[in-house]
Amino acid sequence: MSSESTINESDQTLQPPFKMPRAPPHVYSCFVVNRTQHPVECMVHYDGRPGEDKFNEDVHVTIPANDEKFFPRRLFQPDLPDSYCKWVKIVTHIKVKKHNGKVLEVDYPFDHVHCPVRNWEFHVCDDGDILSKPPSRPVNLLKYEGLDEYER
Repeated sequence: MSSESTINESDQTLQPPFKMPRAPPHVYSCFVVNRTQHPVECMVHYDGRPGEDKFNEDVHVTIPANDEKFFPRRLFQPDLPDSYCKWVKIVTHIKVKKHNGKVLEVDYPFDHVHCPVRNWEFHVCDDGDILSKPPSRPVNLLKYEGLDEYER
């Protein structure tokens, strides 16, 4: 018998070992970096509570050439006035329209995201798709953005 399995004494069945579930690869806030020579139209979609569209949100912006836009964490409070907790929305879709009309899109789960993260980066280049990259700046600089005095 393997050391990774155990026997349930009452019914003599082999039980698989317990494995801790992995943290979800959620992106809570992000930068969209325009590395092209032209402005791009960008839409970031945030999902609220699973199974409901009520708290979903789309943010539309134009990002100038060689510039970036920060999309902060979005909080929501369902079931008001009875609710006492806030939930964090999750970035699940990014759509970029380039000056030539080409549309690029990326969807959750994003490449290289393995755990919940803030300030993830999505780079739009002249060629290819949107690149999914880890934060390139200290996360702690923006760690407390959007928090009230009780959340810090």
